[in-house]
Amino acid sequence: MCTGAHVLEFLRYLDQFGKTKVHNQTCPFFGLPNPPAPCPCPLRQAWGSLDALIGRLRAAYEEHGGRPEGNPFGARSVRFYLREVRDFQAKARGVSYDKKRKEAQTKSRSSRRRRRSSSSS
Repeated sequence: MCTGAHVLEFLRYLDQFGKTKVHNQTCPFFGLPNPPAPCPCPLRQAWGSLDALIGRLRAAYEEHGGRPEGNPFGARSVRFYLREVRDFQAKARGVSYDKKRKEAQTKSRSSRRRRRSSSSS
């Protein structure tokens, strides 16, 4: 039987695969949206990703015959954990690392827009 404690263990496990820089309270860049230099703070899962995952798992549990009151993904401890993660990341202003591929796509889109606007003039 899966419990809220198992869900919390899973969420903590997922943290190691995150791509969002979350500054510790002792970091000189804590609270800065765009730090001027790199720091050793950990990469963690973004709150929105965790919240969306738990939402999908909660719905899947109930779709497959689980009772809402017995849903481990809707446990009070899980909701409390997600609230703590959200609040801490908001204070730390975790900065998500952009992938190189996204930067290339953004540049190509902006160049296409420039071409379109110049050809329509």
